[in-house]
Amino acid sequence: MNLSRELSHHQAFQTHSLNELGVVSWMHGTSPVHGEVFRSPQPWLRADGVQTIAPAVDDGASFRSVEPPALAVAPQQKDASVADLRRQLGAAPEVIVEDLQPIEETIAVPTVALPETVQGLPTSVQLNGYLLAGRLLLLTDLPRSFNEPEALDKLAISLAKALLKQDISDWSSGQFVWPGKLKNRYLIGRKDWALGGFEQFLSNQLAGQTPQWIILAGEQCSQFFETLPDDHALKLMPNAKVDSLPQMLRIPELRKEAWKIMQSSFR
Repeated sequence: MNLSRELSHHQAFQTHSLNELGVVSWMHGTSPVHGEVFRSPQPWLRADGVQTIAPAVDDGASFRSVEPPALAVAPQQKDASVADLRRQLGAAPEVIVEDLQPIEETIAVPTVALPETVQGLPTSVQLNGYLLAGRLLLLTDLPRSFNEPEALDKLAISLAKALLKQDISDWSSGQFVWPGKLKNRYLIGRKDWALGGFEQFLSNQLAGQTPQWIILAGEQCSQFFETLPDDHALKLMPNAKVDSLPQMLRIPELRKEAWKIMQSSFR
């Protein structure tokens, strides 16, 4: 039976939705009718009032079935699928659950050893630097818990006054702390970074001036000073290595030994 008719937009949309759900036939009177509905791609009116044009349908064309052709399955393949399903259902519970376990993949972060060009420096240090009368640079170790800055300043000025044989009215001080606020674990262990910070500290402390003598009071400041490049300008200046100023404050007898070392070093 040949049948061709035009459906409204709502009927076409309903028929299309039923087709998406798998309903491909509908009742017409008492007998089912199979066919394909041609529907406009835009059933709603356009903003400019122009009606969309639906594809033309041949009046003499009959409805065509839209049911996809069934794929033929070989009996051997069907029997094999059923047998495999029975095997899975009869398997032990742990065999089936094993395939459902999530796969966890751990990405290993490669550890790259950073090059270290400087060795032998302490990992943590606190130093105080003095530039006195523009002629004497004094570097001293400081303990972390040191809380007598005024007494330290007076002792540094007294040493400079005795050594330079003049009143000290022009002086400045600064502090070098490593690693300070640096928290990056890859950079804290870099001794070349520590030495670079020490060189910048010296440059800030000198402010373009060139001292005549250098006093290294303590082991840590001596280690940093000795690690400076050989062509560094301060390595050419005469220096004296003595005990740290906090030790001199605690043990006054050490001042006499320091004075003897300075006299022999700055002849």
